[in-house]
Parts: sequence; C-alpha cells; structure tokens
Amino acid sequence: MVVIQAFVAALAVTTLMTATAAADPYVAFLEDVEADIIRDGDTPLIQIRMFGIDTPEKQQMCERSNGSCYPCGQRATWVLSGLLVGEATYRFTGESTYGRPVATIFMGQRDINLEMVRQGHAVVYERYLPTEMRARYLEVQEEAKDAERGIWQGRFILPEKWRQGERLECE
Repeated sequence: MVVIQAFVAALAVTTLMTATAAADPYVAFLEDVEADIIRDGDTPLIQIRMFGIDTPEKQQMCERSNGSCYPCGQRATWVLSGLLVGEATYRFTGESTYGRPVATIFMGQRDINLEMVRQGHAVVYERYLPTEMRARYLEVQEEAKDAERGIWQGRFILPEKWRQGERLECE
C-alpha cells in the first residue's frame, strides 16, 4: 500500500510539473547575454551564434580556382542577409559561445544554418552537432564541395584557422 501511495504521489508531482511547464510562456531562457543595440525602450538587439556551422570572417578573403581573391567573408554576410527576409524562428541550444546564445535559425521549415552550408558559405562544425544532424550537414557539405559552390570553388583557410592568424598569399 505504501508503494502504491508513493507511486501516486510521484505521478501527481510529475503531472503538476508537466502542467506548469506547459503553462510557462517561455520557450528558452538566455542568461548572460548583453544587448548590442537598444533600438527603443522595448527592443534590445542581441547577437546569436549559428549552431553547427562556421563561416568566413567578414574581412576574410578566399581564392577562386583561377587564383584571384574575393571577399568570401563579406559574401557569406550578404548571403545570410538575403536568406533572413521575413520572420524567423530561432531554436536555442542552451549553450553560449563568447557571450552569444547558440541557435539554429528556421524560415518556415527551412534550416538556414544548413542552407549556408548548401550554398557553400559555411563549413560544418562537426564536433558540436548531434550524430544524426552531423550526418545530414556533412552530406550537404559534400554536395557543395562537389558542385564547387561558394568557398569550395577554390582555396580558403578554415575560419577557425583564419581567426588564429593563418592567411592566403593574396590577403
């Protein structure tokens, strides 16, 4: 009888917790994030870090197959700007990188992080992705490489290495 009462009590607590969570209007909590710009009294703007990908830095140059350099970091910025037209959904991981919350961005059902990889303007950060997601992202990256899209049209320094000071001869 005591075991059954304990089970019923535990079930009641679990049900209460589930009901409370369902009534909670918050989807994610962001801690230790500073607003970069305060547009007005109810509009703070924050930066996020896109989950599972890394793109060339804004000042980074890449080399085409003919040897000419182009501003691939600036191009990645333009492409992302073009993809983020309209309302987006941000799915936060709960992690933070350099004080920025980490998220996957969706426009409807379209995964914008994956789209940056598909168009060849991002490399996959394998170590951070869950297994199933990693496989899909790497498959799309291989397609971008094979089609020589974006940074895959020639030579480039991985963004992570570029931040550490590595450069192409043309930079």
